[in-house]
Amino acid sequence: MDKQFWVTIRENKYAFPEGQDLTALTDELFSYIPSTDPDLRDGIAYEVFANWIETEPYQADQLRGYLTRLLENLQVGLGETDSDSVFGRAFSVLFLAEVIHRDNQQPYLDPHEVTETLERVLAYLTAERDPRGYVPVKGWAHALAHTADTLMVFARSPHLDEAGLIRILKAIYEKMQAATGWIYVHGEDDRLARAVVTAFARETLTLDQIKNWLEVFSAGWKNAWTDEGQTRAYFNTRNLLRAIHIRTLSVKDLPRKEELSALILDAMTSMRPF
Repeated sequence: MDKQFWVTIRENKYAFPEGQDLTALTDELFSYIPSTDPDLRDGIAYEVFANWIETEPYQADQLRGYLTRLLENLQVGLGETDSDSVFGRAFSVLFLAEVIHRDNQQPYLDPHEVTETLERVLAYLTAERDPRGYVPVKGWAHALAHTADTLMVFARSPHLDEAGLIRILKAIYEKMQAATGWIYVHGEDDRLARAVVTAFARETLTLDQIKNWLEVFSAGWKNAWTDEGQTRAYFNTRNLLRAIHIRTLSVKDLPRKEELSALILDAMTSMRPF
């Protein structure tokens, strides 16, 4: 199909076009995931799929197939920096959020399929080396922010227990505290904070478990100023804590809000690089 075909669908509020085949059109949308055209990749492929997965009759086997394809896409060019391969990975992980969200609403996956998918996403989070947010002309890459959105969806999954939520929190901290040549400035901390506070809101984790997780934020920063990579990691981590604190205060009816806020504030004031 030409681009105008998809623009018309978008203009028609994503209504499925009569006489067309859902599988064939979805396959075409998937082929646009690695595109360097931001309108085709983001404004059409992602937006159309995100709407159709809510309204169209995808079958469980189809969705499992999409899950497999998207996970495979996360490996393409993994480890590269400053290359166009990031778009395929970053938007595949965002598509994954929609596939898991569908399971949260209308379960079709077994618990082990969800936990295994989570492990592969967390491995991707660790291994992704392209930190760029907005790329001139080519649009948003935003691999970390998109992964954060997917982790927020996982944090809502009824298939995840205490261990799964702890894995999410641990992976987020480890990503942000790693020495880096980049400071995240495109809202990544806010997106990660949404995932963290979503995990808190489940009330699956005890306050002691959350406190133990927060306490690791204050360790290991002595003399961080002497190393540029550690200095950037310090600010990334501090910014994340601040975002979590703001998110905790702003979420209406968040269980244990006052206790959580106090724990986060303690962690923030304990982060000292000297």
